[in-house]
Amino acid sequence: MEVFSLGSGSKGNCMVITNGKNHVMIDAGIGYRPMTAKLAEIGLSLSDMDAVLVTHEHSDHIRSLPEVSVLVPVFSHADTLDAAGRCIQIPYERTKEIDESGFSLGSFDILPFRINHDAAHPLGFVVRDEKDSVCYMTDTGYISKGMMEVAKGCKKIVLESNHDKDMLQRGCYPQVLKKRILSDRGHLCNAETALCAMDFVSAGAEQILLAHLSENNNLSELAYWTTRSYLDRCGVERNAVTIRVATQKETVHLL
Repeated sequence: MEVFSLGSGSKGNCMVITNGKNHVMIDAGIGYRPMTAKLAEIGLSLSDMDAVLVTHEHSDHIRSLPEVSVLVPVFSHADTLDAAGRCIQIPYERTKEIDESGFSLGSFDILPFRINHDAAHPLGFVVRDEKDSVCYMTDTGYISKGMMEVAKGCKKIVLESNHDKDMLQRGCYPQVLKKRILSDRGHLCNAETALCAMDFVSAGAEQILLAHLSENNNLSELAYWTTRSYLDRCGVERNAVTIRVATQKETVHLL
């Protein structure tokens, strides 16, 4: 399976997973025109998508759902669909309610799982086919043992590395926002991500895509080296695991 991050960060998030037979989008939080242009660059279009899987209802994850839902069915938890529907227009007949029991979509087996964020019913996703597996896990204040178990054995991990704790604490955000980000229902910092990355590598991960970086409280280089240097200290060979960083503007590819 191939993973394409069309945009990831504070301003919008959108990812595509494809195996050539089936194609799913996770979130539609970037602008509609940039989204369609980036899809064209990787040889796809919205009409190729079998579904858009929505993690939660925050605007940086659902911005373009009204336009996308015209062509692509929207899959998410009922509470998320209800919360999103209060903010944007999504035709009811274009929605599919899902829960943590999992479902199949063509050649994909998709397992939603609960994450820890201040939203109605936030989800991460594991997408598998007969040869490969991807776990998408962003917008979570911590990673529980249950979440680790769900992702166990996935070869590709999309993992939040939202902020550097020192940058956040010294920054200009109001204290209430800092407290939210640092809470168990907020976002992972780089150091927490590095610890989790090591656990994923021990469980079989071969590629890690660091995602949902804060525009104001992180740097791509800092996120990368926090995780890479920790894996180095743990004795993980450089050629054993590929680490990449998803950005807001660039399309980033895991093969």
